[in-house]
Amino acid sequence: MAARFTTMTIRLSDVIKSPDVEDPINLHVHRPLQLLLARPLVRTSITPNQVTFLSLLSGLGAAAGIVVGTQTARLVAAGLLFGSAILDGVDGMIARLKKTSSETGHAIDGAADYAVNVATTLAAVYHLAEISGRPLLAIGLGLGAHVCWAHHLMLYDFHCAMYLRFLTGGRHMGGDQARAKETLARVKSGGSLFQRILMTVFVWQLGNRESLLRKVSPLGTRLSEQPADSEIARGYVDKHRAPMRLWALLGNAPHMDLMVLAIALDRFEVYFVLRIVVFSLLGIIATTWERRVLRRQAELGEVPA
Repeated sequence: MAARFTTMTIRLSDVIKSPDVEDPINLHVHRPLQLLLARPLVRTSITPNQVTFLSLLSGLGAAAGIVVGTQTARLVAAGLLFGSAILDGVDGMIARLKKTSSETGHAIDGAADYAVNVATTLAAVYHLAEISGRPLLAIGLGLGAHVCWAHHLMLYDFHCAMYLRFLTGGRHMGGDQARAKETLARVKSGGSLFQRILMTVFVWQLGNRESLLRKVSPLGTRLSEQPADSEIARGYVDKHRAPMRLWALLGNAPHMDLMVLAIALDRFEVYFVLRIVVFSLLGIIATTWERRVLRRQAELGEVPA
């Protein structure tokens, strides 16, 4: 493997999970930029977790710039958040190339994403309250947008994880609750306090995701328990490729891109409304589409009813 990293032959197809789970801007803008960084970094001793930490620092710096609120500070903040979004994908690329992916790494990455979202949302609420003079409206919009983001991301993460597990015949295992519980059991007996807290929260979050999906798509939840190398799994990938591309719009990358624009243009209220109304509508459409395809498959006996 080491010799492979001495050339520039690493391609985008080597470091992304599947184009089916990527939104268009992430696939055609973020990923090529991330690959430019991943190529030299993979030949160094820099770890994926260190890149995640840099992404976190950049996102927190963006939040600070929003709070300052001047035009210059906001433009710097927009650049920092865009940089955070780019680094957020580099860690995964390095992990896949070095074959060091782990549930702990997934948990750290998810925690960093959540911290950046909370920090930038709080900063946006503060700034919007300051310039509008309507703090209650700003808080309501920010809280609504954050709750919607969290639910949208859980829906995307579930369908992305199931799609990739079936697509790869089980080789992709990121975000698997059973695997996360096994990791938690190991760190409880020999891990650090940070690892124990991190994995406890991660398992709890995956449990919340499962609870949400049991309500939204009970058939999909049962289907996710099927063996990844089964005929049912292969049929799922074939029938659900188009819905998956719609689910991709509810991932974290579109949120980051829209927030970057909101920071630069000073239009946080527009972002909040888009997240609450437009992206919730996309989620409803994707859920309805997914459930309809699953029901049709169940009627034909292609998936268990």
